[in-house]
Amino acid sequence: MFKQQPKIHVEPDATDKRLIATGWVLVALNFIVVLSFFFTLPETIPTHFNLIGEADAYGSKNDIWAMPIFNLIMYFGMTMIATKMKPWNYNYPVKVTAENAPMLYARSIRMLAWINLGIASIFLIISTHTILLAKDIARINIGWLILFLVTAITIGPFVYMFKISKSSKP
Repeated sequence: MFKQQPKIHVEPDATDKRLIATGWVLVALNFIVVLSFFFTLPETIPTHFNLIGEADAYGSKNDIWAMPIFNLIMYFGMTMIATKMKPWNYNYPVKVTAENAPMLYARSIRMLAWINLGIASIFLIISTHTILLAKDIARINIGWLILFLVTAITIGPFVYMFKISKSSKP
């Protein structure tokens, strides 16, 4: 099932813990933002947007709770993977040895922490944007911001794999 890799215990360092804590703040802020505006939202709100930022689907104002709830579930799950799952169970683009395992394992934890923070940011931005549009407070297109964050989250693992590959060469 899993490759036999050195079983070296690596804990998240101070930076990883700060990234994770920042993500938890964003998750909490998502709930606070939704709760703050929920009772003044119209009964029908935009629930989906096309590529140019126009609402193309609508639903009940109760649907706004999906964002912070999914954010919480995903953030919790990814945090558990980053902090509780043993890094020797992950796949790496290089051979894991006793010498390079601590560096590889630490980088994998950091990569997951960054990805998780990016996902929490996206959920908060979409929730806030939906509320602003529903209340007719702002009519800006944040598609470029979402595209940037999704691209960063997608490219991030490749950057880490490149760093890992480069630093693992003799």
